[in-house]
Amino acid sequence: MTAMRKTNWGALTTALLLGFSAPGVSAAPKYIFYFIGDGMASAQIHAAEAYLGARRQDDAEPGGIKSVALRMSQFPVQGMQTSAANDRLITDSAAAGTALACGHKTNTGILAMDPTATRPYTTLAELAKDKGMKVGIVTSVSLDHATPAAFYAHVAHRNDYQRIGQALLESGFDYFAGGGLRVDRWDGLEYAGLSDAQRYALLREQASARGFQYAADRAAFTALARGRPTLAINPYLDDANAIPYALNRQAGESSSERYQGSISLAEFTAKGIELLDNPQGFFLVVEGGKIDWAAHANDARTVIEEVIAFDDAIRIAADFGTRHPEATLIVVTGDHECGGMSLGTRATAHTSALEILARQHLAHDDFDDQVLTPYLARHTPAPPDIPPGLWALVSSHFGLDGAGLTTTTADDLSDHARSLLEAAYDKVAHDHSDGSAEADALRYGNHNPFIITLTHLLNRRAGIGWASFSHTAVPVPVLATGVEAWRFDGYYDNTEVARRLAAAMRVELGP
Repeated sequence: MTAMRKTNWGALTTALLLGFSAPGVSAAPKYIFYFIGDGMASAQIHAAEAYLGARRQDDAEPGGIKSVALRMSQFPVQGMQTSAANDRLITDSAAAGTALACGHKTNTGILAMDPTATRPYTTLAELAKDKGMKVGIVTSVSLDHATPAAFYAHVAHRNDYQRIGQALLESGFDYFAGGGLRVDRWDGLEYAGLSDAQRYALLREQASARGFQYAADRAAFTALARGRPTLAINPYLDDANAIPYALNRQAGESSSERYQGSISLAEFTAKGIELLDNPQGFFLVVEGGKIDWAAHANDARTVIEEVIAFDDAIRIAADFGTRHPEATLIVVTGDHECGGMSLGTRATAHTSALEILARQHLAHDDFDDQVLTPYLARHTPAPPDIPPGLWALVSSHFGLDGAGLTTTTADDLSDHARSLLEAAYDKVAHDHSDGSAEADALRYGNHNPFIITLTHLLNRRAGIGWASFSHTAVPVPVLATGVEAWRFDGYYDNTEVARRLAAAMRVELGP
């Protein structure tokens, strides 16, 4: 007599109500989105949500709005993963990216290989391609940066950009889009003496020889069509060949003109869907890479805008998922936390005022390149104290007043805050060194002392603190929706994210 299979009606009912498939009742998803927020953990997500809430209403109002949930936070499955590398508790993006791409631990700095850098690991993207799916990689940083590279390159060191670039072209993947490549770090003799523009021309030739269609401006991007592998690079790149920060792109008129035609992470994601959609489905990795960079600089407003831009890309996928509910799986996580970001500081205790962050109009890098450095170059020798003209720039770009320039007192700096900024100015303008290298490292990291002091002063007023200029080991959320999303519930190691995704795809990552 055949035994009857017992159905877990409670689990099935719960799954249907929450909008994801229960164990054993679904086929493998046809469309898979894997979103990775580099440097993003719960603090970065909720800072963005609290900022959006504070822009609507004072958070001190009883019963009022305290935060506005991002799209990713509305996913029905909420798990947590730990991010340690094989060789240390606090990981880097290479080891974390390898865990998320391959389901294996490795040492920091190594990409998609074992800790001895002698045995390559198979990646989820490679298995998806072997399965007949189309594969895409999208990022806001350079396409050869650690996290995206972990899905297609097997190298002993994450900074081997020339080999990583060749691996990209040889991967057989169908869509690469977002930032450029670190052509400035190619070190072969054939590249000696060549400008970055000349190196990009060579890249384009190599890509075309391998059948890629290539886009490096909005018109060419818009015209991209199915049928050929694609390499699409944002028209404007920063000095690390990444897409400019979202805050810089949405800044005032002069910056808007600089970045006219720039393409957002959400647009690159939407184009990926358009080009990759086919009867066998696709596997699309999307990285919000500059969340991490802004957190390294302790620049809360810029972190928040990068998280929002990342969530805009997630929204594109979620909208696609609503049109294909029986075939789509979306998984969102981070590779690690960065900065030790906190909502609450010693200075602000139980109060916060995140709306103050809206006073900042440029990210730290553009304020340095477009405002501070040109100002100091025009005013040499530098005055002994912060001059009125520089105070005016601080006021207009950060909303902090240290010289009585505005009639309101809400933006006034205290004497202590002024002294901190004056000391930082002294180091930048006069190359002043008092021999306290350790104190400087703790206070400024390796960042511009004047700018890092500005962001710290503004963040502190808003109620945001920082414990580090680097990564931390706090657990990272895993958010999922769609077919097989139930697998991502719980608390587990980062390698399990890849292994659970492999199970959902019905592929094996190997031992």
